[in-house]
Amino acid sequence: MKGIIFNLFEDFVVEKLGAEAYEEILASAGLQTTEPFVGPGSYPDEDLFALVASAVKRMGVPTAEALRAFGRFCIPPLARRFPRFMTPHAHPKDFLLTVDAFHSTEVNKLFDGARCPRFHYETPTPDRLVMRYESERRMCALVEGLLDGVATYYGVPIEHAQTSCMLHGDPACVFDLTFAAREATP
Repeated sequence: MKGIIFNLFEDFVVEKLGAEAYEEILASAGLQTTEPFVGPGSYPDEDLFALVASAVKRMGVPTAEALRAFGRFCIPPLARRFPRFMTPHAHPKDFLLTVDAFHSTEVNKLFDGARCPRFHYETPTPDRLVMRYESERRMCALVEGLLDGVATYYGVPIEHAQTSCMLHGDPACVFDLTFAAREATP
């Protein structure tokens, strides 16, 4: 997994629990990696899973809840860091339809060796999108949080229901999204 995810997770934990708590989580996680996580670097997936497990224990929340919160947290810093991928779009559906292409081309250019998830889409109606998520990491709760973060970023609520899940033996996670009307700006 790329270091940028570890960096974002550190920022998330520091914001929620403080820098001292993050250092304790880091020390107790039993990581394979001994050096600091650097954005373009590659690190074992197990290290992120260990950090999440240690943080979840400290936070006292279920793993899925922590991953959803982390996903929501990620969108603003990613939008600031990579505005060229989000600002061209006026609606979350337009942006989400670019995520697979973004991962398969741009992420691989920016972060050599990235093993990106795959997304496939169906657009049954103008206000709906069905997203199929495939990843060896099976982090569908993180995807749910990212969807919430995207909704907030664009000011368009997204109702989403997960209709299949890799964690339950399905070949992919499928999210059925319905987009509400854009929220009025005060």
